Amino acid sequence: MSQIKTASAVSYLTIITNVIIGIGLTPLILDSLGKSEYGLYMLVGSFIGYLALLDFGLTPTTVRFVSKYRHEKNKDKEESFIATNLGIYAGIALVVALIGLILYTTIDYFFANLSADELVLFKVMYLLMLLNLIWVMIRGALVGIIMAYEQFNFSKILNYFRIILRAITIIILLKSGGKALGIVIIDTVLNLIILLTYYGFIRYKLPVRFIFSKFNKKYINKIFSYSIWIFLGVLMDQLYWRSGQTILGIKSTTEEIAVYAIGMLFISYYMTMSSAISGLFLPKATKMFVNKASKVELNNLMVKVGRIQWFVISNMLFGFMFFGKQFIQLWIGDGYEDSWLIAIMIMLTLTIPSLQNVGNTILEAYNLHVRKIQVNTALAVVSVVVAVYLVDIYDSIGIAIAIAFSVLLGQVVYNNYYFKKHIGLNLKTYALSMFKGNIISIPLIIFSAYLLNLISFDSGSWYNLAFKVLIFIIMSVILIYFVAMNSYEKGLVNSIILKVLKVLKIKR
Repeated sequence: MSQIKTASAVSYLTIITNVIIGIGLTPLILDSLGKSEYGLYMLVGSFIGYLALLDFGLTPTTVRFVSKYRHEKNKDKEESFIATNLGIYAGIALVVALIGLILYTTIDYFFANLSADELVLFKVMYLLMLLNLIWVMIRGALVGIIMAYEQFNFSKILNYFRIILRAITIIILLKSGGKALGIVIIDTVLNLIILLTYYGFIRYKLPVRFIFSKFNKKYINKIFSYSIWIFLGVLMDQLYWRSGQTILGIKSTTEEIAVYAIGMLFISYYMTMSSAISGLFLPKATKMFVNKASKVELNNLMVKVGRIQWFVISNMLFGFMFFGKQFIQLWIGDGYEDSWLIAIMIMLTLTIPSLQNVGNTILEAYNLHVRKIQVNTALAVVSVVVAVYLVDIYDSIGIAIAIAFSVLLGQVVYNNYYFKKHIGLNLKTYALSMFKGNIISIPLIIFSAYLLNLISFDSGSWYNLAFKVLIFIIMSVILIYFVAMNSYEKGLVNSIILKVLKVLKIKR
């Protein structure tokens, strides 16, 4: 559990750093690239994202099975699984490269709205992103092994330094006159370095041996029978969070893609913030499965993690709801008003699913996630169909409407029915546990944010916004700690504060 606590702290530090860097870099990138080239850059990422689906969800599959064999102390099965898994990854990487090159020949057809110069730049960035994708996919096999051995800190800290190094190199690039192509090159090189570092860590620091002669065909069916449903979940995410850029690329302009992409940037921060803890619980959930944990224990885990996630994301939700529009205007200027509306519509519908991420992790560990993923993927397909229709009427906002409706129907209504049926989630007890304390603090936080938003001195300035946000955070933290949190949650906060103070004291 100490590994999880430390990794959670590093995760949130990484997320906060990533958000700060993203907020700082985006205006610089937009100013250097321009609205059109920025939209083009996001479009390439969206298009190449469909190839990422060919990962077939093997990373969480690796975590699940390596963790299972490790806890069962079956070294032979673990080594056979790893050898087979790496062989599958190598085959998939080759297939991705071939399909990627075939799709390269269709770019002129799919994106006829792009100018000749935009098409040339698109193709070059596409080829580099294809190579980058291969690095990332192979890295997934190594990350899965590290996570299964619960070495969370290494991967989290390495990712933290990658974010810092990427930011520094991009700033130098843009200040030197570089453009979108340079950013893609930086990402490709950095991801190769990270891949090699992961390999070195496993090779020399973990009791794991890569014995490729242990490749065993009998594991192939086991791997894909589990991972195919993870793949559908990844497909669902792709349809929800990446298809909008592709639809706009086919039916609208790169400028409209930029507006939509800014809105989705905040959604990505919101989802990352909410999932930072839950992903660390897959090995624990797998161990609970092996030890035949009761439904009460599973319910308690969902409540415990869900409440902590709420305390983290509630500040972002309410803060962006009341101060987000002013922030976007000050941050990147006029022309992005719709970005706030896109983000807030989807944030609201994503909140409940975000609090229940650990429920999905439990289902994966127990291999009970199949039907849920099937239904939600079908609804994601429906959202794309509806978005294609609505984009002609409402542009990028139409896509947000389609996503919000589909998420509400699938990930809120259906998922809770599914949790109740398959892991015995007591919805009444769960709701009461989640609302305990929050039912008082939430109205007070919202009312405080509303009053603060009325402050108009030096309106339209960063000083005005900073003052309101600072007061809001202070009031929100006080209300959460003294009104919403229970003794266990306060103990977690107190332990983190004590650790920070201890580190500061040591440094002095």
